[in-house]
Amino acid sequence: MKSVLDAIQQEIKSRFTRQNDLNSKFGFLLDTEKLFNKPLDNDVQISCKNLSRFYNTDFDGPELYAEICDCKMLLREREDVRPKIAIEVLTFIILYGEHVFPSLKTALQILLTISVSIASCKRSFSKLKLILSFFRANMGQDRLSDLAFLSMERDIFEKIHFDEVMMNFRP
Repeated sequence: MKSVLDAIQQEIKSRFTRQNDLNSKFGFLLDTEKLFNKPLDNDVQISCKNLSRFYNTDFDGPELYAEICDCKMLLREREDVRPKIAIEVLTFIILYGEHVFPSLKTALQILLTISVSIASCKRSFSKLKLILSFFRANMGQDRLSDLAFLSMERDIFEKIHFDEVMMNFRP
């Protein structure tokens, strides 16, 4: 029981650490109310520079800040569009023109996909860990890989009618 609780505690700490790291890098982009409806302060400019240091091949910090300022002016003129969340800002950018705010678009795409990619990887490894611990004693690598694949693609696997498949292999 203690080992299970220790594993749960370690997993929670790990997830909160990753979440805090993500928030420290991208948190200013998540607060769209402050970003597009209130005067920008020096913190946004510093956050853009810090984010660009980490993603230096994807966009430039001062360029990202300039695009945020330009997008803010554009949104101020458009009363019909008031994005409340980051995905709405990205949708607006894409609808307005994909090449208008390239750095802001890239930063928002990274922000909105990084959490999903981490979660899907975690699910895959969690499934593999469950299968491995359950069948550890008498399973080879090929069987383990096959079971992990079936477990991860469970929704497709459940739709298969095995009687029909076996009929295809009878002589």
